[in-house]
Amino acid sequence: MKEFYDKILDAHVHLGPSGEWLPYVEPSVETDTLIESMDEHGIKKAVVFPNPCVGDKYPETNDYIAEAVEVYPDRLIGFGRVDPRRGDEAILEVKRCVKIGLDGIKLHPFVETFRPDHPNFEGLFDVIYENELVLLPHTGTNFSSPGHWNHVLEERQDMKLILGHLNEGCISVAEEHDNVFVDTSGTRVYMLEHAVEKIPERIVFGSDFPYLNYEVQRTVVSAADITEEQKRKIFIDNLNAVFK
Repeated sequence: MKEFYDKILDAHVHLGPSGEWLPYVEPSVETDTLIESMDEHGIKKAVVFPNPCVGDKYPETNDYIAEAVEVYPDRLIGFGRVDPRRGDEAILEVKRCVKIGLDGIKLHPFVETFRPDHPNFEGLFDVIYENELVLLPHTGTNFSSPGHWNHVLEERQDMKLILGHLNEGCISVAEEHDNVFVDTSGTRVYMLEHAVEKIPERIVFGSDFPYLNYEVQRTVVSAADITEEQKRKIFIDNLNAVFK
């Protein structure tokens, strides 16, 4: 066990009640349960955001996140969540997230069924950018393709993104934009090793708790054929750079 393995920073954690959207898991997590799991797995601090819910429930779940951060300010960094399809309502909720002390916004193009490069969402991204919020989107295929974020970044070059679920497309976007980071949740060892060759300073550890297993996600990093210094950057230093 390396000396920094009990001081890990986690960039990708779901917290609070969840809507019924998956038949095989109930991902609702109470704050104290999360803290217990963090303690068990050496997680010093985590970025937390709401589980998927019906769009008009996000203000309630955003409040849950703000309250959790208030109770555990040294352990949690709070992000809000909105449904971009709700237009002005989503924009107002982002502004409210700023007022209640949240530091970023989580978006999921697949769950919320939107393409980030659609012009209807320009106003939402402008408000996120103007308030210097960190944006953490889910990435994958179709609506969630990492390449769609190139359009968002064209007019917002220094906007900070943490692209969720490290994949080849995430690496390509990060190579084009210096303020784009990627998190390791759900990735494979070979993909992580490839990313370290390309963007070593912009990979951050992510667990995707409770959907993914903490021990497995930690092992992806610890088992990679990279130096201990590179592992420390992924587990600790690179996420500190996001919130410096």
